[in-house]
This record gives sequence, C-alpha cells and structure tokens, in this order.
Amino acid sequence: MTKRVVLLEEGTAEMKGLMGIKGAELAALLQAGWPVPAGFIVTKEGCRAFCTRLAHLSAEGTQEIGSAIQHLEQQSGKFFGDSLTPLLLAVRSSESSSRNTASHALLHVGLNDVTVEGLAKQTNDRQYALNCYRILLQDYGQLVYDIPYDLFEEKWEDISILDEAKLEFAIAEYKRLIEERGRHPFPQDVHLQLKEAMRAVFNETQGAAVLIQVMVNGERGDRSGFGTVYSRHPGTGERGMTGDYISTDASRRSNEGLDQLRNEESELYGLLQDACGYLESHTREVQEIQFVVDSGTLYLVEISEARLTSQATLRSTVDLVDEEVITKEDAILRIQPWHVTELLKASSTLSSELQLLLEWADEMKGLTILSNVDHPKDAVKARALGAEGIGLCRTEQLLLSASRFPFVQKMILADSEAERKRGLERLLPMQQADFEQLFEAMDGYPVTIRLLDPPLHELLPDIERLNERREQLALRKLEENNTEVQELEHVIHRVLELHEQYPLLGQQDCRLGTVFPEIYDMQLEAIFRAAVKGIRQGLWVRPEIMIPLVGHANELQVMRDLVDHVADQVLGEEKRHCLYRVGARIEVPRAALTAAPIARHADFFSFGTDELTQMTFGYSRHHTEKPFLHFIESQRSLPSNPFQVLDIDGVGQLVEMALLQGRIRKPHLKAGICGENAADPASIAFCHRIGLDYVSCLPEQVPLARIAAAQAALLAQKQYPNENRQDGDISTIA
Repeated sequence: MTKRVVLLEEGTAEMKGLMGIKGAELAALLQAGWPVPAGFIVTKEGCRAFCTRLAHLSAEGTQEIGSAIQHLEQQSGKFFGDSLTPLLLAVRSSESSSRNTASHALLHVGLNDVTVEGLAKQTNDRQYALNCYRILLQDYGQLVYDIPYDLFEEKWEDISILDEAKLEFAIAEYKRLIEERGRHPFPQDVHLQLKEAMRAVFNETQGAAVLIQVMVNGERGDRSGFGTVYSRHPGTGERGMTGDYISTDASRRSNEGLDQLRNEESELYGLLQDACGYLESHTREVQEIQFVVDSGTLYLVEISEARLTSQATLRSTVDLVDEEVITKEDAILRIQPWHVTELLKASSTLSSELQLLLEWADEMKGLTILSNVDHPKDAVKARALGAEGIGLCRTEQLLLSASRFPFVQKMILADSEAERKRGLERLLPMQQADFEQLFEAMDGYPVTIRLLDPPLHELLPDIERLNERREQLALRKLEENNTEVQELEHVIHRVLELHEQYPLLGQQDCRLGTVFPEIYDMQLEAIFRAAVKGIRQGLWVRPEIMIPLVGHANELQVMRDLVDHVADQVLGEEKRHCLYRVGARIEVPRAALTAAPIARHADFFSFGTDELTQMTFGYSRHHTEKPFLHFIESQRSLPSNPFQVLDIDGVGQLVEMALLQGRIRKPHLKAGICGENAADPASIAFCHRIGLDYVSCLPEQVPLARIAAAQAALLAQKQYPNENRQDGDISTIA
C-alpha cells in the first residue's frame, strides 16, 4: 500500500511525486546532513483518505499522524498540546507556489489558551507568546474560513504597540470574529487544529501534499534571527548568494541584511553559502532558502525554486550552461513565453542573454520562423528580431492607407478599363517603392507577397454617407444638372451596381483579381519591377507570390498564368536571377480538401489559420470575438480560443490532411501557417509534428516563436528518439 505519512528522514530526492517538491528536497538535505527541522509529509492520497466528506480525520489517519507526531516529540523533547513544554508545528504546502500565488502556511499550530502560557514560560517572554497566538488566530481565520485580514486589523488599531493587555484583548476579539464568521469556535483541541490546518492547506493548493515540521524559534533571544537567501539575485540573476537577515537580538532588533550575519556569525554564513551551492548543483535551479538562527544554530526551514524576474531567469540560465550545470537543451526547455514577452516589452532590443539563447534555439529548431508585415519598417524590425524572411506581406495595408485609398476607390468605381488603368498607373510607383524596401530589408531571404485580398465592399464608399450627402445637396435645392450632383449620383449608381448581399462570400481575394484583373496586373508589375531594380543593385531578391483565398485548382491555374505572363514581360533577361515562386493561400475548407489538384500549380501552401478557423467553426473573428471569448470563458465549451490556440482536432486536421495530399502530388511542397495562433507554443509544436516548414507571425512574436520551435524539436526528440526530421532550406525547395 502507498505510504500516506512519510517522515522526512525516510524520504529521498526521488520521492517528489509522493512527498511533493519541498518535502523531497528537504528530505534529501536531511539525508545529506544539513540542519533541517524534523517533520513529516502527509501525501496527497493521505490527505484525501484522512479528511472525509465531513472533514473529520479518520481513525486510521489519526493513528498514522499521531505516530508521526510522537516521533517529533521524541526528537524535540516537547509534547503536542502539553501545558508546560508545548510542541508547536508549522503546516505548509509541500509543493512550490507558482509565480503569481502566495505560499500557504500556518505557523505556531498547537497554541491555545493553555499552551500559550507554556510557551511564555519556555521563552520567558509572555508578550512574544501572546503575539504568536494572535498571529496563529489571524492566519487560521483567513486560511480556514477565508476571513479577510482587514477584519482582523480593524480589531488591532496600532500594531506597533505590543503590550500584554492589548494582545490579550486582540486574542479575545480574534476568537470572537472566527466564531462569528466561521460559525465554529477556534479549536482548543490541538489535534483538531492540526487537522483543520492540514485540510485548509490541502484545499487551498488544490490537492498538494502537506508538509508538517517542528517550529524553530528565530524571533527572539541572543544570537537568533531569520531570513531568506537566494543562490543568485532574483531580480538580475547575478551570481552569488543574496538575501536578507533580521536579527532578533533584544538589544537591537534590526535588518542589516546578510552583512550582519557574515560579520557576527561567519561560520553560519559560510554554511548558507555551501547550502546554496549544494542545492543548485543538485536541483539545477536557482534556489530560495528560508532559514532560522536559533541561539546560534542554523536551520534550513523551507527551500524552493526561486521566483525570478525574466531578466534573472535568462541570465541565470545562460550562466548555468556556462558553469556546465545544465545543457543548452535544458536551458531552452526552461524558457517560458512570458520570459520573452516581458523582456521585449521592457526593451525593444534583445539582451545579450536572450540573443545567446535565441542563437542556441536556432541550432535546435526544425521550423523556419518568418514574419507577417504590413509596412517596410515592419520588415526591418522582423529581421532585427531574427525573422528568416517574410511569410506574409499584406498588400492591402499598403494600398489602403489614407494617402492611397482615394486612388484605389477611384480606380474601383471607374466605368471603363482605360479609366481604371489610369488610376492604377498612379498606384504602380507607390507599390513598387514598397516592394523595393522589402527586398532591401530581406536581402537573401524570401519575401512572400499576398496579392490584394479585401472584400469588394471594403473598397467602396459607404452608401449611407453618400445618401446623407445627397440629402444635404437636396436641401440646398441645387439643379439636377449641377456637376456635384451628377457626380454624386454617378457614384451612388456605381456603388449599387457593385453592391453584394453577402460581401464576405463575394468578390474578394483571387475572385477580385478575376473581376478586376488590372489590379493584380499592377501589383505583379510592381513586384517584378522592384525585383529587377534590386537585382541590379546587387541584392539577392526572392519574391514569393501568394494567391489569396484559392478555392479551386482552376483559380490558381488562371492566376499562375497571369503571374508568369507579367514576369516574362517585366523581368526580361533578369528572369534567370529571379527565381520567383507562386503559392496558394489555403484558407477555405474546400481548398484543404482538394489540396492535391491545387498543388499541381503551387510552389508552396500558406495556411491562413485565422480564416480557416473562421470558416470551419462558422465564427466571425472580427464581429463576434468579444462575445465569443466571453462565451467560452463562462461556459467552458472549448478548451481555448481557437483564434489564439490552433484547434488541432478540427482545423489542425484540415491542415494536416491538405499537407499530406499536397505532398503526395509534390513531395517537396513548401508549407507553413500564417495566423494569430502562429506564435502559440502548442500550435508551433503541432506544426513541427506534422512536418510543416515554417510559421509566420508578427515581428514582435519572432523571438518567442524561435524559442517555441526549438522546444518543439527537443520535445519531439525525447518522445520519438528514433525519428529524424529532414530539414532543408525551405525557400529553395518545391
């Protein structure tokens, strides 16, 4: 039968699953001869078995815990509940608290109206004993009955004054508050106290093992004190022990930090340094040690993995690799997403530690990390953050800027092809300049340019505003043959002609290029003109042209013929230096289901997971995101927002199916995803597993994606050690 109560001296470092992290580490320290207060662990199974539905300790539990307490009594020479020499206990979780949660603990368990007087005689300090009792009552009320600390503080006007009369009054008031709010009096039975403390800690930590230790006194007496040390600085990660120490010398209660301990108790200070080094070498983590000095004797009370800032995490991780405590692979696996995002928020540049970690990550990852850009300046930022090319340039963001949008509208509303071409001639040099800057920023790296893809209605003037303008002109009683009136009527007529009942399912993406081929002609001419200029300037230009919203192989074939035709016209003799690619944006389910015939005409697949998610689920990402998020959070109908974390079971299956079918037709077909969820670590792990070549994310997400891609590769190697992923230069295959 699995043990439900384990003495610390019986435990080992390998028993973390049974004893919890703290318990196992303290047990290992005790076994190695370090000074640790005696104690025992009540395991998860023990807590569940001992505390019944009515929260009473079972008879079996009473016996097992009673035996453990007797062992502590023998070691300490004190007795639990004794009126003369009371044994007091500290009850806390045996698991390390998370980054944003407090450590739940109850100290001085075993104090009551009788034993408090025994503690007063033991310490020859009744004021100290009463204050310990007051603290126990306050913490007990908060942890067991969730009574806010504020209510206790209302009973305690000036906490700086600790006379016996005031402490006795506070104790009486605290007990009254617990009985009123908790509907049960504070238990004078010390065994009931322990049971309630154990149950409360177990519940607060969602079922973690409970650590129970003998209380050691560092709060009073000569050569006594308490403090916390870190094996490295928790804020910066700097090497060397740091922390604080509060001496409780009656003549001068002070906080002079560790300097006082080093000067007055150099042997204990050295012992703490040795403990930090020992723990780091065994746990391979930066450690936090809470310690007590009791009359010149050091006790290591609690040890845990230190909670570090992002900066400290990265610096200490790099240093631990340098010291050969951990490997580069270990270093990459311990980096969390928030480490990277916090650092980048604090500074737009990469720290030396993050830069080094990213270099290590690049050596390990299989996926190529590209970036989505809306403007040439985004490309510069993406390269600075390590992007290996552009996976998606949204040309609509370039064309629909305030300075260019009027020209786009005028071109769309034109009555004739000749008039439309005149409008496009104004836009051509603007687009060419954009692409020239992109090719310059990404010299030698692929630049994937998505042709114009917004729905037609987004390019048209607002019909309601046009009608309002017509009403305003009517009020002015202008003649019908007035030029302004005629022009307005013409625009309204043209907008109504182009109006679509269901615009999101109408003329957009490659269908827009079919209806208005001159638009794509202009964009392609701008791309290839920019390519020619870049080549002649000595740049390695690698354009990859993405055809948006392909739903049928014939659509891609038509668009590919157009691309090749314009390329032949513009590139001329430079065509041999411009190995452009043409690919399909897979963002509707039909394209995923018919990937094999589409692959015949494609050099690459780009999975638009935002649109594919939208069309697969039937959610509108833009119009219902907030209600949707509220719905899934309140109803828990989905494990996560599929626009942020790829829906592997649904959308992911479409991606994997399309990839498989596409590569049956074209084995070296390049493929990747572009979407909001492209930087999510779980989504990146899925992309690595199914064999995609790249993910493309926002520039600021590139460092995070590089780390996540390396983690995905490392975890895959651990899970499938005999599988080798064949990696190549994804931009030269297909």
